[in-house]
Amino acid sequence: MARNRSAVRRAGIAACSAGLMLATGALQPAGADTAPVAADYNVYAGGLHVLTSVLEVRLEDERYNARLDAELVGAPGWFVDWWAVVESGGQIDGDDLDPMQYSAERTRRGETQKTLLDFARDGQVDVTFDPERSDSVGLVSPELMAESLDPLSGLISIINNVTDGGTCEAIVPVFDGRRRYDLVFSDLGLDDLRPSRRSGFAGEARRCRMKLEPVAGAFKDDDDDDDDFWSRKPENERRRQLDIWLAQPIADGPILPVKMVGRSSIGAVVIHLRSAQVTVETLDAELPGACAIGENC
Repeated sequence: MARNRSAVRRAGIAACSAGLMLATGALQPAGADTAPVAADYNVYAGGLHVLTSVLEVRLEDERYNARLDAELVGAPGWFVDWWAVVESGGQIDGDDLDPMQYSAERTRRGETQKTLLDFARDGQVDVTFDPERSDSVGLVSPELMAESLDPLSGLISIINNVTDGGTCEAIVPVFDGRRRYDLVFSDLGLDDLRPSRRSGFAGEARRCRMKLEPVAGAFKDDDDDDDDFWSRKPENERRRQLDIWLAQPIADGPILPVKMVGRSSIGAVVIHLRSAQVTVETLDAELPGACAIGENC
């Protein structure tokens, strides 16, 4: 029983890792100016509700900011406290993204770890850990850090391709403080998502497949834990893959991930957009073809 609880917990955390990388799928391309938006997501692993998260996005002129709060719930949350707050901000310069700062704070069983990335104009990245981590020094060369994006900013570039009917075909270099990897996206066309009691969205959405390809850093080459999201083991390759459906759930609002599907040792990991609202006016918005926000259906 303890082993099953551990597997559920690991699946939830792996799902959160994937969700964190997808956080800024909510932003529109350069020049777009949208009101601040908050989106609520539920994460299911093996059919169990294991995670809740709230994504907040602000896009003003040529600047962007995003924040994601996530917390384990349900059975995994009974046995271990785990939550995370991830934030990113920067500038949009034409088709280029210039992240300025990224922070990630994660707490597990009362112990908090923080990562801060400061991006210089010359492309170099200053990394700070609190508490300090001697196991993370020198894992990624300055050359590989240069011109990479943080996990949140990395997804903004995909939205540029999807806007106005474009595709999500792209390779995005990402550095998270301990690892350098490529997010490889392929476009799978348009799908019609049907209404669901777990989802707050129904309608047409573009399906994109994301694969995480390790490049350098703290990836595990030989680990008994086959559930580790960051393992290089061939059997874990499909667990580093996520299908993402992108759509516009709020009229005149930004593009958002409305559904995500991945794999874990205990079954499918499914992330549903449950609700979205414009926070500047604190008004709920109805999602097309589905239940109104807050309605129990």
